[in-house]
Amino acid sequence: MPFAKRIVEPQLLCRLPIPNDEGSLNVEDLCSINNVVLSRTLRQLSDLAKHACSLFQELENEIMSTNQRVWVLQNNIEKIQHNASGLDPKKEPVRK
Repeated sequence: MPFAKRIVEPQLLCRLPIPNDEGSLNVEDLCSINNVVLSRTLRQLSDLAKHACSLFQELENEIMSTNQRVWVLQNNIEKIQHNASGLDPKKEPVRK
């Protein structure tokens, strides 16, 4: 089971106190809150994209490493097949 390398959790976007004393919001307050929420959303998407990029980079590195190991094994198998095809089973002594 793989170990968790990253913990990604969503953050609160719009927990802001009401800016005026009356307890009601006006249009300017709603615009500023909307801007804050949008900027925080963009920041979270940017962080998520960074995590995704690093995950795909690690995955690519592991795939390249596996590809190199498989290539070496394939070459070894081809060498063994070439050597085995040159052997004549009738000429080789069989041990008892």
